[in-house]
Amino acid sequence: MLVKQLKYVLIIAVAVSYLSCKNKKDGYKPNVAGSAGEMLIVMDDKIKSSIGGQNIQHMMIQAYLGLPQEEPHFNISVVPHRSLTSSLKIFRNLVLVEISPNVKADTIKYYENMWARPQASARITAKDTIAFRELIERNEILLLSFFNKMERKRSQNYFKKYPNSDLMELWKKQWDATMIIPTGFLKNKGNENFAWMSEEAEWGTMGIMTYEFPYVGEGTFSKEYLLNKRDSMLNKNLPGPSKGSYMTTEHGFPVMYKQNIVNGIEAVELRGLWKVQGDMMGGPFLLRAHWDKKRNRVLVTDGYVYCPEKPEKRDKIRQLEAVMYSLQMESELKSKKK
Repeated sequence: MLVKQLKYVLIIAVAVSYLSCKNKKDGYKPNVAGSAGEMLIVMDDKIKSSIGGQNIQHMMIQAYLGLPQEEPHFNISVVPHRSLTSSLKIFRNLVLVEISPNVKADTIKYYENMWARPQASARITAKDTIAFRELIERNEILLLSFFNKMERKRSQNYFKKYPNSDLMELWKKQWDATMIIPTGFLKNKGNENFAWMSEEAEWGTMGIMTYEFPYVGEGTFSKEYLLNKRDSMLNKNLPGPSKGSYMTTEHGFPVMYKQNIVNGIEAVELRGLWKVQGDMMGGPFLLRAHWDKKRNRVLVTDGYVYCPEKPEKRDKIRQLEAVMYSLQMESELKSKKK
């Protein structure tokens, strides 16, 4: 009996040893901890109270643009290095601040999956608090952009695992473009010039409209032109719940305007608030107008969030970003394959 037990223990020990070696060989890392939009900043108390320490905290909690109620870019927690346990090392968004006179160069280095998957980390090293402050001031946009992109990348990778393949194929055929569409989205009414899909849930709803119009010159991408097109398309195609009501832009709230290039496509991005004319509905919207040069058109994806019972809308807008930032023109994909 004892011999059998010893054999059993030996088999288990060998198996555990094998798995341990395999994990090291394959680079096994645990899943990240923390929820979407959460961040851990590791810096000692003296650094935390310095100007640079205050600046990096204010940077991460500055208001996320285009929301009806103010929400921070990230929900942050700050701990000293002595509290950085193994369970905290796997936080999804991690900033490590190290100040020492022994530092050779003041730098910020960015990492993916340093201690966990899918983790975003930034290691900031500086020789003193003055150099730290200057480093933060010079790299504010890069720091925020890195962590925002990683939040978007996580959502995209998740949506790729659970796509609505049928709806993606329909959308591709209608617009000659591809976009990741999560399984929760369903097709609503539409026509050859307008498509509308949405996810309906207990918390509320979020949706994406798609439409296009000809490119007629530089003025096509002005804020005024895009908003006029938006209001016209929604007036015709997206009626509200009561007779005579329809979705439109809330022009009493600032609309943010930004140009960028994503997946090689020049685009303009608008962020603001929508409302239903003739009713009490409203919420944030995100519009992306893409310049399809080969077809001389502007392809618009226009997303919105509606959740009146829940003031926090940042994470839902980020999910829309993940979907809309995945757009690629089919003509560009075909030319790359040649």
